[in-house]
Amino acid sequence: MKWWEVLFQAKEFCCLCDHPHRNVSWAGVWERICPSCCLRLSPISGPCCPLCGRQMGRVQLCGDCRQHPEGILQCNVAVLRYTFYPKQLIRLLKYRGRERLAVPLAEMMAERFYETGIRVNGVTYVPLHPEKWKERGFNQSERLAHQVAQQLHRPLVSTLDKIFPTPPQSQSSRRERIAALQGSFQVKNAYRIKLTDSWLVVDDVYTTGTTLLECARMLKEAGAKQVFSLTFAR
Repeated sequence: MKWWEVLFQAKEFCCLCDHPHRNVSWAGVWERICPSCCLRLSPISGPCCPLCGRQMGRVQLCGDCRQHPEGILQCNVAVLRYTFYPKQLIRLLKYRGRERLAVPLAEMMAERFYETGIRVNGVTYVPLHPEKWKERGFNQSERLAHQVAQQLHRPLVSTLDKIFPTPPQSQSSRRERIAALQGSFQVKNAYRIKLTDSWLVVDDVYTTGTTLLECARMLKEAGAKQVFSLTFAR
């Protein structure tokens, strides 16, 4: 094999499932995903809720967003509908040690956000409580945000702390989520009254939006002009 054939040889595996899939290293993230995985992903397209990004039949606020206060979160941008396979990918990332999945997931997220035309000054993420971080060993939102910031050429800043633990949000009602999350985040001392730019908060999934709204509220109180959020799924 000649040197240029080595340099430009194709990769042989899907970046999500590791099954054989011929592609090249410089290809876009969607070209590095095998056809089988692509069939199991449902990109959000067409009319969406203008606040949370949920795919709908027409552009209007969804039921969750009608209950949210205005002027805190500008909007959420999401890549995929939260169907079975995206849920499985997130579980593999968070609980099964497949941390490398943060790279292709974040590439899809950054590409989707860039397409919106929204521009921000900095990227941050939803923090974990120290006990949860110790249990898991990493914060999946931080891993995603790190890759997103690189793709968008924006600084990644750890602006928030989780100051007390909350129960798993997937098992809570909307009212329970709101009650549990109130006051659970705070802006780090170094950034208080200094966050005067537009910020992007990264998380893995937007469900009811309670977590991201609480993070946005804290950033706004610290002086942020605008706060957007970006998630892999909605």
